[in-house]
Amino acid sequence: MPQWMIQPRDKNLRRSYDPVKFWSSLTVVERHNVTGTDPGTWSVTARNEGLTGLLTPGNGVLLTRGDKLVMSGPITSIQRGGTVSTISGVSDLDVLDDRILFPDPTKDITNQPTAYDTRSGPAESVLLSYVRFNAGDAALSYRQVPRLRLPATQGRGRSVSIKGRLDLLGAVAADVAESGKLHMDILQREDDAPYLDFTVRPITDRTANVRFGAVRDFTGGIIGEDWSYTLTRPTVTAAIVAGGGQGANRLFVERVSAAAESIWGSRIEALIDQRQTTVVSELTDAGDDALSDGSNPVSVSFTITDSPDVQYRRDWFVGDKVGVFIDGLDLTNLVREVTTTVQAQEGSPTETVSAVVGSRDSSAWTTKTNTRVAKALKSVRLLQAI
Repeated sequence: MPQWMIQPRDKNLRRSYDPVKFWSSLTVVERHNVTGTDPGTWSVTARNEGLTGLLTPGNGVLLTRGDKLVMSGPITSIQRGGTVSTISGVSDLDVLDDRILFPDPTKDITNQPTAYDTRSGPAESVLLSYVRFNAGDAALSYRQVPRLRLPATQGRGRSVSIKGRLDLLGAVAADVAESGKLHMDILQREDDAPYLDFTVRPITDRTANVRFGAVRDFTGGIIGEDWSYTLTRPTVTAAIVAGGGQGANRLFVERVSAAAESIWGSRIEALIDQRQTTVVSELTDAGDDALSDGSNPVSVSFTITDSPDVQYRRDWFVGDKVGVFIDGLDLTNLVREVTTTVQAQEGSPTETVSAVVGSRDSSAWTTKTNTRVAKALKSVRLLQAI
């Protein structure tokens, strides 16, 4: 197993070359466009004398496995004990949730001349534009995330049209990335000085080569014997999208998942409020997104055993599309979450990798209550933004 190294950094992203010592456990959670929780988290438990640099609020870490930087991010919690402490934090991508999407990001919030920041084009271009104007180099100086660097767009992802108004930048970015079949991340890099490198990549379909299941079900691919899955009735099969207008003049568009209704034998209607637009293509996109989020909720969890031929972070990554074959169910879906747990109490460290494959609300963290609360809060934010 490649060695893990935990390097502290200060508030100015200057890394310490004296890594954390005497640590007993490390947990790293990577996520792909999962709703209602952080885009990535980390936690390390160590003896206090080995935690130099991680007992200071505002600092952060760089987590490296072998020669690959897996995650970087700030501290969010310090649980200080007499001899042993646990330090927790989030991915640097979480910085997007520190910004609200302004209707006109070139003006102070007290001087907003427009109601919406409408942007259209390839999903990658729209995503990067929203980030650049609300957190990057095109944002107002006091809103710029220090040392954040964004790439030039390559125009990837389907064409989208988004009306942004006072939502969390991270939520909008995740929605656009999901719509465009893109994965985004922020990792600390260094050239002349440290900086935060924003990256975007398209999801990769690896279903032909990477398949999850048990040994008895197939040969080759990735074998996961410690598994569980959850299939639940759809939360929506018919999205009734309500656009602009009032009363009899309100514009409606309906989008239906015939496949989900056939499988489950039910029609489940949901009202999707899009009062901010009367553009039919935008209403259609909103309906399709609602069906994607809720038409066939599925979550498959595995503890992974890498084979010599197929290994995580070499042959497949969080956000990839993979195959699943269990109990006769032949499914394809996205890797939504990967949790790596390293234990180093005695002898050689042991590493356990578990993955969650499924629909967008799939996460080991997610419960029905959490999902409902997240959706309710999103609805409240929309009302607050009116």
